[in-house]
Amino acid sequence: MRAIVLDRTGKPDVLQISEIADPIVKDNQVLVRNKYAGVNYADLLARQGLYSWSPKRPYILGFEASGIVEEIGKKVTNIEVGDSVIAAAQTGGYAELNAVDEKLALGYPDHFNYKEAAAYIATWATAWLALTEMARVRKGERLLVQAAAGGVGTSAIILGKALGLEVYGTASTQRKRDFIESLGAHALTYENFDTELKDKPPNCVLESVGGDIYKRSNICLAPLGRIVLIGGSGIHVNKKNPFSLYKAWKALPKTNIAKVIKYSKGFMGLHIGRLIPQFDKLKHSLDHLNRLVSENEFRPIVSEEQIFNLADAGIAHQYIHDRKNIGKVLLKP
Repeated sequence: MRAIVLDRTGKPDVLQISEIADPIVKDNQVLVRNKYAGVNYADLLARQGLYSWSPKRPYILGFEASGIVEEIGKKVTNIEVGDSVIAAAQTGGYAELNAVDEKLALGYPDHFNYKEAAAYIATWATAWLALTEMARVRKGERLLVQAAAGGVGTSAIILGKALGLEVYGTASTQRKRDFIESLGAHALTYENFDTELKDKPPNCVLESVGGDIYKRSNICLAPLGRIVLIGGSGIHVNKKNPFSLYKAWKALPKTNIAKVIKYSKGFMGLHIGRLIPQFDKLKHSLDHLNRLVSENEFRPIVSEEQIFNLADAGIAHQYIHDRKNIGKVLLKP
């Protein structure tokens, strides 16, 4: 089969396609022929050697893909050959085939196509769990979504509106801010979001940028407000440059417990990758998400110009590095 095997770290051009043996299916696994694979910011970090959840190299990048089950192991009981699933595993998405444990082959809303299914679990589950399980948002509260035009950001806007929140979102370009507005949120710039919200502070912030954006988000948060950290896309580091490492360390979100208590604010973090193996424990919450999405026929934001062939994985990564994407970027094996 064809796959993108990460055997060294570096710039996007290290992502080269290889011909490797098809995976062997174990008793508790299913073999999925991937239709589309989601490209997540975590993949970019992994490619650079900056993602702590990455396994030992070499391995196949990609922790979410949609596809059809072609083979099942002897001990598989709830999945059949021909089922359409999302393969949500630590590795294997950037390939034609992927063998995953049965519990990591997830169902998805019936109205999705394969493209939308591949754009679903990492982004929508992140937004949903951050809002409902971590921040415990309530109808009428004010939500600020940083980097609101990305995969997590657009899903957070859609879900926030469905939960009855007043939603604000930041983006770097007018094109992205126009799209944010089209989803029903109030669009803000990174330069002015805190001044615009001075008299209407957010009760919840989904923060995925880091650095100065995190600091200002924390300051503008309302008393009893909750900030949920879900990433740090604005933090850049060259591991060979000590000054770059120091700047990255300075930009990492930090908190002072004394100030958390003094100002009555909540500080939380969510790592969807480490939660994926425990999705069976989150079944009640994720079933609620699937019902909400199905009842409202919500769809992940996917556009044809953001779908790249597997051999162009490096171009897809650079596309995200350049902040061009709105919604999700996909690969087609």
